[in-house]
Amino acid sequence: MKYIFFLILSFTISSTNGQDLNGIWQGKLTQEPGGCFPEYYIELQIEANNRGINGFSYDYYDTSQYVKLNFSGVYNGSRSRIMISETKVVAEKIPEDCAPCLKTYDLTYSKRNNVETLEGKWVGEDMGTIVGCPPGFIYLKKVASSAFARNFRETAFSQIIIVDSPDVKVDFFDNGIVDGDSVTIFFNNQVAVSNKSLSLSPFTLHFNLQPHIEYEMVLFAESMGTISPTTALVVITSGLKKHNVLISCDNKKNASIKIVYNKKR
Repeated sequence: MKYIFFLILSFTISSTNGQDLNGIWQGKLTQEPGGCFPEYYIELQIEANNRGINGFSYDYYDTSQYVKLNFSGVYNGSRSRIMISETKVVAEKIPEDCAPCLKTYDLTYSKRNNVETLEGKWVGEDMGTIVGCPPGFIYLKKVASSAFARNFRETAFSQIIIVDSPDVKVDFFDNGIVDGDSVTIFFNNQVAVSNKSLSLSPFTLHFNLQPHIEYEMVLFAESMGTISPTTALVVITSGLKKHNVLISCDNKKNASIKIVYNKKR
């Protein structure tokens, strides 16, 4: 950790050269053997100014199992390099045999084809000890909204769909007038697609289901276009059967559809 601390001290806060780090960054974090999970999701909520970087991080297996931490850091604009250190656990909902890890990230910023990314390595220490967490790699993309935003809205159950095939295709259409609606889709507490526009031509997701498990698909309104609320036609295809579900959601309420694969005996 002394090496990382020296790197942080050696950084100077410089111009970002038009690079806006502010916002939500989501991706995956890998970990060498010895951690709770070999791979899990991570979200950084970054606030950057000329004094440095601050914000919150979420390490999560899904949005019901997570550790929320605050962090601070610095940015070297000339090298597109960022150093971030987590300083305190704010909240945790993880298995009892897991321990929160306070991590330091050594990240490089890049932008290709209008996709902004942060990637690099991390090291850390288990909270309350000097024991090092197994290190790993991290890759993030800038996105429009937090995976945890849905937790602050009421979720209204719409319908339960019983299917007889494990392979499910879900098409999402704008229902009625195309007015700029966009949604984020969560499937079993994980982001399946983020900030996707609804139109008369569908966007499609595919899922493979295990038998007799209740899966939940939640639609989170990112934009309600010119006419509120966000309305969508969701077409669920499994085998030869199609199920049409009309849903609506807004900035106070999500919409939920549950799907169960009823395997024939």
